[in-house]
Amino acid sequence: MRVDRLLEELLQVARRCGVRVRRERGRFRGGYCVIGQERLIVLNRALPPEQMVLVLAEALNYFPLEGIPMKPAVRAILEEARTPRVHGTVVLDVSTPESLVQQDQPCGDGT
Repeated sequence: MRVDRLLEELLQVARRCGVRVRRERGRFRGGYCVIGQERLIVLNRALPPEQMVLVLAEALNYFPLEGIPMKPAVRAILEEARTPRVHGTVVLDVSTPESLVQQDQPCGDGT
């Protein structure tokens, strides 16, 4: 499925879940949030469609999707987004003049 079609299908899933999706400008990636009583998914409109698909799929996994009709390709991307990924933590060391960036060990290493 083409990425623009996949994005549109995910937006339809969000509507079926009763969550509003807003595309905004700013220095953020986006994701699921609650403002007052409103459930909301915010997407950075500057992101390429591939990144919007990932952000939207990750955010939709906060909702019960079992009874929501969707195409197999859409369900597959939601399952993929549910799989935890191990990321290292980036630490900016401002104590040195060079402001070195160090890569820590991935989470879950027992420390």
